[in-house]
Amino acid sequence: MHLSRTEKLVCYAITCLFAVFLLAPVIWMLSTSFKDQLAIFSQPPRLIAQVTLQNYIEVLTDPQFTQAFLNSVIVSSGTVVISILFAVPAAYGMSHLTGGRRAGLLSWVLLVRAAPGMIYVIPYYVAYRGLGLIDTYTGLIIINSVFTIPLAIWIVLPFFDAIPREIEEAAIVDGATRFQTMTRISIPLAAPGIASTAILVFIFAWNEFLFALTLTRFEAKTASISILNYMAFEGTEWGKVAAAGTLILLPVLIFSIAIRKYLVQTTAGGVKG
Repeated sequence: MHLSRTEKLVCYAITCLFAVFLLAPVIWMLSTSFKDQLAIFSQPPRLIAQVTLQNYIEVLTDPQFTQAFLNSVIVSSGTVVISILFAVPAAYGMSHLTGGRRAGLLSWVLLVRAAPGMIYVIPYYVAYRGLGLIDTYTGLIIINSVFTIPLAIWIVLPFFDAIPREIEEAAIVDGATRFQTMTRISIPLAAPGIASTAILVFIFAWNEFLFALTLTRFEAKTASISILNYMAFEGTEWGKVAAAGTLILLPVLIFSIAIRKYLVQTTAGGVKG
């Protein structure tokens, strides 16, 4: 559909306003992270003030934050690996189902993801306490995966559905097993969807707060929980909070950019083939 010049300008204006609305908190957080305490509470508020790196220095030299940051990397990476390992074969199998069996399985998968996380906290806490999984990487990875695997299945499934069945049938006629067909043909063709899923799973695990708050103490505490250390009874150290928030944002940004390059390469390869 051809849009007039006025309609295009309206669309661009709406898009820019929406982008500003989304980015404004991030920009303000970034600005606050470079301010001292006096500049943060100055009236009227100033977006640009004298730049200081003191907040970053204090956060990066805080052993509790650096350990929590490393914990987040370990837990998020583990969740991505476990989720992809389980979700990809499950989605591949479901893509070959039809009718009521497929709809029933997808409904059960969605039910796990749709349930509020709060209802899982007490059962998992009781189970983890008995199994010795409280305040462990394994415990967080397991409960994060419980929520991310259904999400991953639903995202990857349409990519497997889009693969022509004739390609797989030709491979089977040539002597390939079902496992070889999945690993050598279907998964490479669905790589863009798998990469996109990895981004979303990583972001979910990285930003997860509820389970990390209730199922960790000191050893496995994640970065999102460590920010609470700067919110004491005496007052909130907003400069450190902003600096820690900015540092927590960086891995997700870097990971997304890296996967985006992979997506471009994969898509281009698929077009050439």
